[in-house]
Amino acid sequence: MPGSDVKRCMDWLFQQQGEMESAPFGQGKLGVLQALAIQHSKVKDILNFRSDVDQLLKSERLDDKSTKELNGAYDSVKSLSEKRNSCLEVISQIASLEDFVQDLSNEFDARSVHLVRTSDVTKQKGGITQSNESLARTAQKCISSVRQNWRWVFQVTQCAEVHLRNAAAYQEFYQEVEEAEYWMNTTLSRIHLSFDKSKLLGNRSDAESILQEIKDVLAAYLQWQTKIDYLFDKAKNVVPVPLRLTALADPRPVIALTDFKTDEIDFIEGETLTLIDNSDRKKWKTQTGQVGAVPAVIILLPAPSADALDAAIRLRLQLLSLWTSSVKRLGYQMIAFMLLVFRDWTEDEVNLLQAMSNTDKQELLRILQFIEDTLMTNWSDYDDFQELQERITRLKMIIEEAPDSNGGAPDIGGKSINNNLSDTVVVQVKTLENLLNKYKDFWAFWETFKCIAEMLKQPKFMLVCDKWDQLRFVTSAHFVKFWDTQLDLETNDVTKTKGSLVIYDRPKEEIVSSEITIEEEKEETTTDTVTSTLEEERHTFIITGVVDPRDNMTQLTLQQAIMLGIVDKEQKHYTNPISGQSVTMVDAMNDGRVIMEFVSKRKIREEKNSYGLITIKITKESRPYTITGVIDPVTEETLSVAQATANGILDTNSSTYRTEKGEDIPISDAIHCGSVLVEYHEGEVHHAPEIVTKTYAVNGVVDQKKKQKVSFSDAVRDGLLARDTGEYINNVTRQRVAVHEAIMRGFIKARIVADPSKLEIDPENKIVVEKLASAKSKLLKSVKAVKAFQGLG
Repeated sequence: MPGSDVKRCMDWLFQQQGEMESAPFGQGKLGVLQALAIQHSKVKDILNFRSDVDQLLKSERLDDKSTKELNGAYDSVKSLSEKRNSCLEVISQIASLEDFVQDLSNEFDARSVHLVRTSDVTKQKGGITQSNESLARTAQKCISSVRQNWRWVFQVTQCAEVHLRNAAAYQEFYQEVEEAEYWMNTTLSRIHLSFDKSKLLGNRSDAESILQEIKDVLAAYLQWQTKIDYLFDKAKNVVPVPLRLTALADPRPVIALTDFKTDEIDFIEGETLTLIDNSDRKKWKTQTGQVGAVPAVIILLPAPSADALDAAIRLRLQLLSLWTSSVKRLGYQMIAFMLLVFRDWTEDEVNLLQAMSNTDKQELLRILQFIEDTLMTNWSDYDDFQELQERITRLKMIIEEAPDSNGGAPDIGGKSINNNLSDTVVVQVKTLENLLNKYKDFWAFWETFKCIAEMLKQPKFMLVCDKWDQLRFVTSAHFVKFWDTQLDLETNDVTKTKGSLVIYDRPKEEIVSSEITIEEEKEETTTDTVTSTLEEERHTFIITGVVDPRDNMTQLTLQQAIMLGIVDKEQKHYTNPISGQSVTMVDAMNDGRVIMEFVSKRKIREEKNSYGLITIKITKESRPYTITGVIDPVTEETLSVAQATANGILDTNSSTYRTEKGEDIPISDAIHCGSVLVEYHEGEVHHAPEIVTKTYAVNGVVDQKKKQKVSFSDAVRDGLLARDTGEYINNVTRQRVAVHEAIMRGFIKARIVADPSKLEIDPENKIVVEKLASAKSKLLKSVKAVKAFQGLG
């Protein structure tokens, strides 16, 4: 039974909805009144039906889904009924003008018939002796004057038709503006209000979904842009009709709709006049060279209407505000998706990525740089983008620091030997490039529209942004901030702390014989600290006046406004007592109807975040020399290159030296610790040292014990970062990891700083250590320790 009752109610509601959707609005007074009468009957039926719905909900135990569907269907039909009823009320007022036109037409007919029946102009006047020639001339002039006056009435009627068309265009424009404003805000405000990161998987399906979403949203905004541009062009031709009904405070130019001539004033059609006084509805005082009263109907107040332009510009700014929100939300979503693609790589995955072919590596590096450069312009201070930068930096380092001398997997027959991981990564990153290109298009269309809106130097409305989530409209009288196209993020105050230096030597060429030219890379690492401070202030204002909405001119005190019911302190509403229209006090303040005065500001929140700066200087130097001997790490005998190679001590393929413990170290390190003997070639020309500097901003270091990210300063304090070498220290295993490797493995969360010169770092907070000397010392100590143990044996 309950199911059948619900179905009966739903069927009745759907029937009413269908009838209203197909019902005409009528044309002419009679047709409109008939449609309005039918609609009034439906409004009553729908309101009465609410009791049936309530009774059904009380008497039957319906599940939540059925209750929601029934209430939703009723609310939908009720909204449609109210909308149709309000539209018919407006149309009926327009159609009622038919009576005035009909009365005017009847007056024309009645006056004409009356003049014919009562006129005595055709009766003969004067005596028999009077000259017929004089009488005939007068009669001829009378006929001409009658014709001229009927033509003048016809001319005035044509002028009235001009005003009729202007009045119709005025009302139609604002009707379109009202509907466009409502539906634009209703449909577009629901786009990208939020998104759920947990639903993103980081796969191709997500990328395709986001790509399609960008296309659909862009199509929606371009469609609304076309509509808003149409209304803006239309606003330029809207005549200021209200000015015809109110007395003007100052003279203004007007246009004559027809020729006019009296003893006082004389002008022709299309001539520009000056309107001095329009307080009399029928006669306006105008001036050319002369001053005289003329019929108001033959005077036109030309377009444009300032209010109509304000309305059109307001629509543009509202669309810009909604579009801006979508630009941000799509950016947030896209960056969140990229964070899933650029994940933390395991050691095995790092090895597989480094085994990619040179072609794939170069393609990946190109796309990674493209992603970073594209997003950097507008998202540089967004937290998630900074995290994305760290991961991109990590992947770049993994690819660039490949141990193989050929930089990747060899190519065989023109085809590279690759792996499934590298194939997947390349495909994913190429998909990101397509996604980012589509987002760039979306941004370009938005920025073009933004520039158009900003170029309109109109006096009333401005779009201001204190924070991204506080985008709103304010009047120019209360303009505080200016519109900014950049993401609004905190200003950084820069301070400094200590640093350290790390140096590495690394050969880049294979040893062919005992005579080689080795390229040494010296990595110099300095660390500094940058502290960003976020402050939040509370501004206090007092209300000094309230504009009376009844005339939009008189300024009341707050107490007067409360007594008149204009301001509701409890509900915080600003209300027009005549129309009953109400807005929030915030909107009234933004619109300039509530006048405020700044009193004070107070800091209510302050946050500080510590960042570290690690600067790595890589010095590449080519010095030709000849290997004269190799020290056997076990016997300490001096061997030739051939003997050392045969005994596995020297590896000519990987350019490494094997220690007593079986550890392979670069030949450059072995040279510096005295295990490989060389003779440098004197007088030979070699390339000048090449220095490459990279600065990384470190926003966190992984604490293995706490299993969480800590700040740079805490990491230095707790010994997670070595002051003398800049190495990362695992506080569980005590393993020391070089800076490059620590960033690649995600132990140090860092991103590249494009221009470190803009950061003012105190020289006292910089620590520079010659890592080369430190490396020598360690290796030599190791050799001495081995000898000591051998001596004990």
